[in-house]
Amino acid sequence: MLESHLEEGRQALEPATLRYGVSVTDACLGWEATESLLLEAAEQLRSA
Repeated sequence: MLESHLEEGRQALEPATLRYGVSVTDACLGWEATESLLLEAAEQLRSA
């Protein structure tokens, strides 16, 4: 299982400092890392 969001990491739920695209629950992979992992997994499955 991968937890992913637009930007990597997590942040505290502080309304004054919230950053767009960053999770307020669990630490997540950013979109770029998620995309790379999914493309690599797809390639591995195709060549299996």
